[in-house]
Amino acid sequence: MQRVAVCGAPLERGRAYGRLAREKILRCIASYRGAFKHRAGLEWDAALAHARTFEADIAVFHPAALQEMRGIAEGSGAGVDAILALNCRSELMFAAARRGAMPSECTSFAVTPEASASGHMLLGQNWDWVPFAREACVLVEVRRDDGPDYVTVVEAGMLAKVGFNAAGLGLCTNTLVSAADAGRRGVPYHIMLRALLDAESVEAASKTLHSVDRALSANYLVADKSGAAANFETTSGGASGVHVTRPERGLLAHSNHFLCAGFAVDDAYVGSSPHSLTRLSSMRTALSDRGLSVERVEEILRDHDHAPNGICGHPDPDAHPLYARTTVASVVIDLTAGDAWVTDGPPCEVQYERIRLPSVESVE
Repeated sequence: MQRVAVCGAPLERGRAYGRLAREKILRCIASYRGAFKHRAGLEWDAALAHARTFEADIAVFHPAALQEMRGIAEGSGAGVDAILALNCRSELMFAAARRGAMPSECTSFAVTPEASASGHMLLGQNWDWVPFAREACVLVEVRRDDGPDYVTVVEAGMLAKVGFNAAGLGLCTNTLVSAADAGRRGVPYHIMLRALLDAESVEAASKTLHSVDRALSANYLVADKSGAAANFETTSGGASGVHVTRPERGLLAHSNHFLCAGFAVDDAYVGSSPHSLTRLSSMRTALSDRGLSVERVEEILRDHDHAPNGICGHPDPDAHPLYARTTVASVVIDLTAGDAWVTDGPPCEVQYERIRLPSVESVE
């Protein structure tokens, strides 16, 4: 996976990101032009116009994110609107859920010190998405003075996805889709992910999630080096649309359907992606082993039960490429030690590479 190491103020590090990942950013934009049209019925100009409707909410909530996106646009030569559209891609593609044609996504977990072999706080997931994302994925390493340094695995041109920061906070996430999301304004999903990497504890992350109206449902699994962990199921809207779950027997797990009964009545995803249910069941069963190690959770993330839609995902040969699912990256984080292990693709095919924070040898 291409590693993009940047530093400085938001605009400066955005420019560096844009320069270093230019080829993948332009490839990502081209791929999403096709995806928006095919899956959501949006021509490119309409997608850009829709993305612009979120700009004011972003400016109020996280002005640095706008500066970072403007820098990425300058550095890559892409338009600002195109970078904004990438970072609002989930909101733009929501219409696909009403067509009953959403690909299944991620399976995540947290293992607190009481359940891990080492007494460390472990967090991780398989990030599953459309196959073209494998060719557009980058590992972004950020060193900065305006918050904790962080590392995130993300599609090129986007600000954040799965990641962890120098304060010892780790972040995993799962797509959720609610029938109540249609037409909502607020902070886009991937901007919220970027903001959560500013948090230095689970409680700080909780305050961020409760502080603002969100444009889209999503699940956020957050842990920190103190051993705290929490799962936040959210719907679009404000604080009333946040449901918090704490670990049971030291464990948390989630996939792509609502577990909160009050939110599940509007679930617009699980009917077309029932393997969210089987992946969660497989993960919970595997995590029931006591004394879980990094090596053991890596093995769990290679699980192929219910293939091709197991925890480790591979494209269904009968599916259209824009509706197929594959594991884009697998991430395991030891927040106590400050280490992570990442794969570029399905973990059954690719070895985990160790990442340590900070690890910014090539900073411009």
